Amino acid sequence: MALIGRYNSLPVAKLADFGLFLDGGADGEILLPKRYIPRDEPCAVGDWLNVFIYLDSEDRLIATTEKPKVQVGGFASLKVVDINRIGLFFDSGLSKDLLMPHSEEKRPLQVGDYCVVHVYLDRSRRITATARLDRYL
Repeated sequence: MALIGRYNSLPVAKLADFGLFLDGGADGEILLPKRYIPRDEPCAVGDWLNVFIYLDSEDRLIATTEKPKVQVGGFASLKVVDINRIGLFFDSGLSKDLLMPHSEEKRPLQVGDYCVVHVYLDRSRRITATARLDRYL
């Protein structure tokens, strides 16, 4: 079973024009999009890759070789890159920004501010941030 929000070492199950499918065990096959396939050496069925797993906007497990600034369960000082009605978005080191719902803010923040956050999985298994650190210390 793949761990969302963490690095996983998974075997390549099959090749496709748009990427690789990794064997996620009980979670089934997990797509590693073509743009994240390591270019330094060719990948073949049976090869093992170290990847970070997250859910895409359609709740599908996706793998990436990008390096996040923090994994689920960790703490980090991250920069606010966007704010909207849903919450604040932090630069996570991935192409997908990290959401912190407004309910998890400890103080008002603006784009460009840094904030120490804890990263956890919410009820829908999405990687989420909170500034309410006392619950995790």
